[in-house]
Amino acid sequence: MPRNRVMYVGVLVLSASALLYLGGVLIKLIEWILPWTAGAGVLLILIGIWMEAQKSRKPKPVETASSQQNESSTGD
Repeated sequence: MPRNRVMYVGVLVLSASALLYLGGVLIKLIEWILPWTAGAGVLLILIGIWMEAQKSRKPKPVETASSQQNESSTGD
């Protein structure tokens, strides 16, 4: 890195502007797919919510007195 602050700020400004330019070019290339990826993300969230709802609907196993007795005899 340069020791002069003006050169340091110049390097930072130059690199930031170059990266912003490249980002703009990249966005122009892929902007057509962005709505599709957003839709895919929303669809995955909805699928996850549906899967969690299905999981919560399943009955939980009922603990009986004999299963509790077996657990206590194992030394837990």
